Amino acid sequence: MYLLFFSLGGVTLYSINGGKKSENKFKAFVAIFHGVGLVLLFVAGFGLMKFRDISHSALPVWIIAKILIWLAFGGLLTLAYKNQKAAKVLWFVFPLLGLLAAYLAFYQPS
Repeated sequence: MYLLFFSLGGVTLYSINGGKKSENKFKAFVAIFHGVGLVLLFVAGFGLMKFRDISHSALPVWIIAKILIWLAFGGLLTLAYKNQKAAKVLWFVFPLLGLLAAYLAFYQPS
């Protein structure tokens, strides 16, 4: 999770300060950290489902919501790079989405 949030925070802050994707010397590292972080979270999440005996055929609503949140994290990196105004909003949205994902995992509302 640290890899994902480091990359999202770094790109967001870079964009807020007026940086362009083409000028970012570390864009490959950011993309690698972002991708590896997402893959590790997906694999760990499905492993936890197996550990808790949650069926993969009939997913509970909270798991579907978590998958949608992680997919949003995957796509919002591009928005943060391309739009400085959106990056300012995403600076606050990313932690809130992370908190929502943690809430869903901890309380598992149906």
